[in-house]
Formats: sequence, structure tokens, C-alpha cells
Amino acid sequence: MHALIASVPLFLALILMVAFKISAAKSLAASFLVTVPLAFFIWKMEPATILAFGIQGFLSSWDVLLIIFGAILLLNTLQATGAIETINNGFRNISTDRRIQALIIAWLFGAFIEGAAGFGTPAALAAPLLVGLGFPPVAACLVALISNSAPVPFAAVGTPSLTTVTTLMGDITGAGFDVNTFTRELAHSTTLFLGLGGIFVPVMITTMMVIMFSSERKIKSALEIIPFAVFSGLAFVVPYFLLGTFVGPDFPSIIGSLFGLGVTITAARYKFLTPAHVWDFSEKHRVSKAIEVSPNTIKPKMSLIKAWCPYIIIAALLLVTRIPALGIKAILQQARIFVPNMFGVQNATFSLALPYNPGIFPFIVVSLIAGFLFGLSGKETGKVWKSTIKQLVNVATALFFGVAMVSVMRYSYVNTSGLPSMLQEIANTLARGMGRAYPVISPVIGIIGAFVSGSCTVSSILFSPLQFQTAVILGLPAVHIIALQLAGGAIGNMICINNVIAVTSTTGATGNEGKIIITNCLPCLIYYVLILAISAPFVF
Repeated sequence: MHALIASVPLFLALILMVAFKISAAKSLAASFLVTVPLAFFIWKMEPATILAFGIQGFLSSWDVLLIIFGAILLLNTLQATGAIETINNGFRNISTDRRIQALIIAWLFGAFIEGAAGFGTPAALAAPLLVGLGFPPVAACLVALISNSAPVPFAAVGTPSLTTVTTLMGDITGAGFDVNTFTRELAHSTTLFLGLGGIFVPVMITTMMVIMFSSERKIKSALEIIPFAVFSGLAFVVPYFLLGTFVGPDFPSIIGSLFGLGVTITAARYKFLTPAHVWDFSEKHRVSKAIEVSPNTIKPKMSLIKAWCPYIIIAALLLVTRIPALGIKAILQQARIFVPNMFGVQNATFSLALPYNPGIFPFIVVSLIAGFLFGLSGKETGKVWKSTIKQLVNVATALFFGVAMVSVMRYSYVNTSGLPSMLQEIANTLARGMGRAYPVISPVIGIIGAFVSGSCTVSSILFSPLQFQTAVILGLPAVHIIALQLAGGAIGNMICINNVIAVTSTTGATGNEGKIIITNCLPCLIYYVLILAISAPFVF
């Protein structure tokens, strides 16, 4: 009963967005308003505790909001200077086939950004690029979200995996495992489960695009691209698996994607495995450009290398600032805003390292430099900033209420009722009902955690201790169960509210959040089934 009650805010948000087509901002505001009385009357949290964790969530949402702002600002700046037009032409020169464009930009370039930065940047960066090429906004959102799955456990140079190990440190040593060995085996298992399934993610991407956005020749267009789609999957997955198995959790996504980009772009240029038929969206779905700019805006011509420089610089800066051995990461993380124990409530702490936030550095910094170097006037720069801020109003509202709701649900174990947290209650009920069949539900718990929190890392922080302890009690291999938790957290990114808000806000698709979530439930389910089939010999 408590698990059902705890699920009410989550179901309410979904019902309002999907059934009633209410915006994410209003739906999440309503869910937050329902969460508060549940926390007070059922979980018996003190008012000060609810307020403290609600404010903590509100403040924490700024971390994501800054990333979205930086991504939109960069896109608007490059759009105003004509760089996006040049980049678009560059991708068209590789291939005019929309299926191949989606694989190169969303699947591989998105994987590189995920490996370098993570935390919402890949979808927020790849989706606008696709819209700039002429993709329908909803199609760009769907493709970017589905692509942002396999690379996720190794985002930001392995942060989700490494954070999981840190969270489980006491459990790992207490169960007699060596931490370093556990870490290596976890990276191997995760790249195996997600990697083998990930080979077919490009097939899901291209099939979905063709079926949803074609008016004719659907089946043939979907079948003829499969060889190239599988090839692009292997181009990423093979180095991804090898790096996870022999190097560890730091570089499977970032290095694997770079290798995959080089191989796939070369194959596309030489028409290796590419269909003779060039596929495009049906006439009613075609769009001309991503974001409207002033008709008086001057769009000077520039070289492809110059147009790409801001993105190349961003990728390089993300890389050097995320590798601990270089020392820059530690320096950037030292300058932070820190608010401890708000209202005297333990763990109600807010911390934000502004220089380390990718929205500020490098996105905003590079946007300013690019605008100056590309000849954008002060007046035009002001218009770009004003337009960007205007685009963020509804997004900010949704994030503020959504993250605040998650924060209250996550810390609702701080109560006088003796109940575990709302999220823990849901997970415990699922575990008790499954017994030895628990591996079937293990990825689902990861999906739920990512769906409500918007983060594979947070999902693991919430549920990996439960997953580990349940595995030990049931005599299941703990390292494989934790790999399933990470895998679930990864594929949950396809449908998580935060990511959906991020891509809709950067592509002009606001209002389609419910449609996108429901549509992406199918590839999420397929990937889940693939993971279960691949992991079955190891966990049952």
C-alpha cells in the first residue's frame, strides 16, 4: 500500500502529460503539490524537513538549468553567425540520407559528448543539430534520447560507474570483495550487457524514423539501412567493450565514440553498406530550420573547420577538465557555492561548482568568444541572450518543481513514521515480490530511478545498495546485479523527464513531452529485453 501511495506523484505526472497533454511544467508542479501532503501525513516528515529538501531540489535544478542554458545559447549564437548553416552543409556533404545523419550525429557524436560531459549535454546538443539539418523537432528529440543510452554508465569519464562503486564501498568490502577487482568486473559486465544490446540501437533509431515519418516505402526503407546501422553500432560497441574490459570505466564511451565516428563517417563517404536510395522525411514532416532568427541577421559564409571550431573546442575542454590526472578538474571543483544543512536538517545540503558546470564552462564562455570572433555585434549578442532566456521560462518551472519533488521523495526516510523513503518503498516492494526472479526486475529499478531523477548516477546512489544487499541475500552475483542497475539507469535516460524537457526546450518541441515519453517506451522495452537475454547466463 505504501509503495502504491508513493507512486502517486509519478503516475500523476505521466497521466497529466500523456492523457491530458498538459505541459511538463504544470504537470510536475501538480505532482510536487501532491508529494508534500504525502510526505507530511503518510511519511510524517517534519514541515522544516520537507521545506529543506524541497529547497535543496530547487537549488539543485540550477545545475541542469545552466547546462540547458549554455547549450541553447551556443546554438543561438552559432545560428545567428551562420555557423550552423555551414555545419548543416558539412553534414549534407557526408550524406543527405536522414538515416545516416541521425546515426552520425545522435548515436556517435552524442556518445562522444556523453563520454566527455554527460548530465544532459548530449541530447541537448545533438537534437538541435538535427533540427538544424531539417529534422522535425519531435523526430530529433526521439532520436537523440534513444541514442543516449549505451554510453551513459561511462558519462563524464566514468562518473556513474565510479560513483556507484563509491556508494557501495562498505558493502563491497563487507561482502569480502576487492574494490578494484569489483570495479573492473563491473565495467566489463556493464559494457557486455549494454554493448551487445547497443549494436541494435541504431537499427531501432532508423526503423522508428522511417515508420513514423515516411508516407511511402516504409518497410523497404527500414530494411535497406539495417546493414549500415549495425555497422555503426559495431563501430562504437567493439572499442567500447574492449576498453571496459581491459582499461576500466573511464573511457569506454569517450574513446569508443571517437573511433566509431571516424569509421562510420569514412564508410558513409565511400558509400560502404549505404543504401542506393536516399531517404528523407515525408513532405508534411519537413522543416527548414531549427530556431527562428531575426531576418536582418547577417549570416557570413565561413569554412567548415571554422564553423566547427566552437564544438571542437568544447569537446577538448570537456575532456581535459574531466580527466582527474590532469589536475584541472580538482581546481574547477574547488570554487563552489556550498549551503550545509538547511534549516538544521542533516543532508539538506546544496553544493554547486560553478566553474565545473559545463553550461558555464565551456558552453557560455565559448559562446561569448565565438560571437565575438564570428563578428556578432553587441546588439545582436543581446538579442541572442534575450531570446535564450525567454526560451527557458517554462523549462525552468518544470525543472524547479520536478527536481524538488524528487528530492522530497528521495529523502522522505527522514521521518517519524519509521518508513523507508518513497523511492525505497517502491523498490523494496518490487524486490520482495520477485524472489529468485529478481534479476528480471533489477534493471526496472534502475529505469525507475533514472526516470524520476533524470540521472543514471542518482539512480545508482538511490538503489545500488538495495540491489547489492538483495543480491547477497538471494545468492545472486552482486557485480552482475549492479551492472543491471547501471544498464537500467542507462536505458531509463530514453524516457526520463529531465532529459525529455532538455531536448524539447532546445528544439522548439515543448508540449510534446508526453508523446515523446510514450513513443520511447517501446525502444526502452526492447533494449530491456535484450539486456535480460544477454545477462541471463550470468544471473540465473
